[in-house]
Amino acid sequence: MQFDKRMKVIIRCIGFLMLVTPPAVAQDSTQVRGHFESDSISIGKIIPYSLTARYPSNKQVFFPDSTFSFTPFEISKKKFFTTQTKGGLSYDSVVYFLTTFEIDSIQRLSLPIFVLQEKDCVKILSTPDSVILKYRVATMPDSVSVEKLPLKFNTAYQKVSWILNYPVVAAVIGILIVLLIVSWIIFGKRIRKYFIIRRLNKDYQEFIARFTMSLDKLSKGFTSRRAEDVLIIWKSYMEDLEKYPYTKFTSREIVRLVNDRQLESALRTIDRGIYGGFLSSVDSFQFLQSYSQQRFNKKEAEIKNG
Repeated sequence: MQFDKRMKVIIRCIGFLMLVTPPAVAQDSTQVRGHFESDSISIGKIIPYSLTARYPSNKQVFFPDSTFSFTPFEISKKKFFTTQTKGGLSYDSVVYFLTTFEIDSIQRLSLPIFVLQEKDCVKILSTPDSVILKYRVATMPDSVSVEKLPLKFNTAYQKVSWILNYPVVAAVIGILIVLLIVSWIIFGKRIRKYFIIRRLNKDYQEFIARFTMSLDKLSKGFTSRRAEDVLIIWKSYMEDLEKYPYTKFTSREIVRLVNDRQLESALRTIDRGIYGGFLSSVDSFQFLQSYSQQRFNKKEAEIKNG
């Protein structure tokens, strides 16, 4: 009974990692620091950001994962370091590799950690740190005014070999335009369906290839990181397929959206595997693949019959 109660608290903390919540007051015994490894950044370039926490060893803390919002930055990958404990204090650190595509000259970031309490989680923010955006083009070259352009004069007669028959060219272009319009009216819908279905199939095949490869790695050795990678691949494909923000939804929000009991059971099992380490098989992930195929077939049928 005590174990179930603790699991409920952990799951609630995981929900905090996936949603933006109001910051709580930091405890004196817990210290959180975050800083960039460089003072400047270029658009599209990766910059490391270190987040460290020093806290009583009898506490349990959670760091933001890849589903957390790092605005104005985007996460590329992360690297965890082994917890160090000494004198009743534990020390944890994570390095996030971030990129930005924003054009603000100064960009700031402050990340939280979440301390597990008896019935809830306490959110503790690090001190904000900032980087300066380096522009690749500092100044635009001055253009030459028309008055300063050098002019060359040539009054010699130039023989013209032929003259373009504009009326004929205009008639040909007009006929081609009419034919294109008529063809589009007659076959336009079929053409659009063809390219939409072709793109749909291509995306599905790419998803199956990536999903199968990640699932094979998970089958050879289960880790929370590998399980999370497989789940993200599935969420990204479903987001592209159904145009809902699956990557930003929690498992509970996804179930509420689709209202599917089997999917609910599979996602709950996967969450226990990722955040609790209880998953021993890949059956739940295989159901996600089967569910994606069903949604793909339904989408393809809708397009063909639409």
